Amino acid sequence: MSFADLTDKDLLADEKKVFGRIIDMWSLGSPEDLYSSSTESKVIKYAEKDGLTEEKIQEVLKSLEEKGLIHREQEGHKTIIKYRAEAHHIVKELQKTTYVNSRYKFTPPHHSGSGSK
Repeated sequence: MSFADLTDKDLLADEKKVFGRIIDMWSLGSPEDLYSSSTESKVIKYAEKDGLTEEKIQEVLKSLEEKGLIHREQEGHKTIIKYRAEAHHIVKELQKTTYVNSRYKFTPPHHSGSGSK
């Protein structure tokens, strides 16, 4: 199965929970800094509210990264969780579910028409 063939139905419940939290964090970013809220530490803190342990969240982050849905980048002392274009269809589907709580819709950088990143 290629990354493009993945759907939200291919994700486990814990993966949907954590990915939903990541999407929430992405939706809070500004046009100038899309990833200002999507640090690994903030995502972990937020996902723990769903009853997941930090260890489990780390496992899920690794799984999401291996599936090509996110990538983590070290920026200074922070690890930033960034969007991957291959995740577009899953992000769109999850935004229609209760896994994503943000009232702000996340628009991926290359879909917003701004031409940045």
